[in-house]
Amino acid sequence: MTHPLSTVDFDPRLPHWRVAPAPSRLLDWSERLRQRTALARLDDRLLADVGLSRQEAAAESLRWD
Repeated sequence: MTHPLSTVDFDPRLPHWRVAPAPSRLLDWSERLRQRTALARLDDRLLADVGLSRQEAAAESLRWD
């Protein structure tokens, strides 16, 4: 079922990420930002537990997508 004002009603060829309602995309972006901020705060021992180096964690925490 599509949103009543969804762009898929006008052009079903659009990618699914363009069809998601704006509040949903905003909440997804906000959650990724929260997770990346938490990742940047982890110490080296915890980063090693999840298999990331300090450089990898820093690169991921700077992403804005």
